[in-house]
Amino acid sequence: MKSNNDAYLTPAQQAAQDQRLEEDRRHGSYEATRHTNLPLDDFMTRLMAEEIPMLDSVSRQRVYDILHSYQGPEITSQDQLPEEIIDLMDLR
Repeated sequence: MKSNNDAYLTPAQQAAQDQRLEEDRRHGSYEATRHTNLPLDDFMTRLMAEEIPMLDSVSRQRVYDILHSYQGPEITSQDQLPEEIIDLMDLR
């Protein structure tokens, strides 16, 4: 029997049931994004966290390496990602 109590949901299930407005989802703040060491804003960190697992392990590691060595301004949109990441993730 399914329980209606959210206390038994995993964090992923709770996130899937998130009822916030689109504006909050794009510009809201999430605790997990505050604990990363990446040149990405909160939204891009969440976006990359959703997309990176779909890459093969070699490509995924290359994306991590590129992000960790990146020395530019904070990345706030997909078009600001380094070209190699755009190619690896097939974002064109």
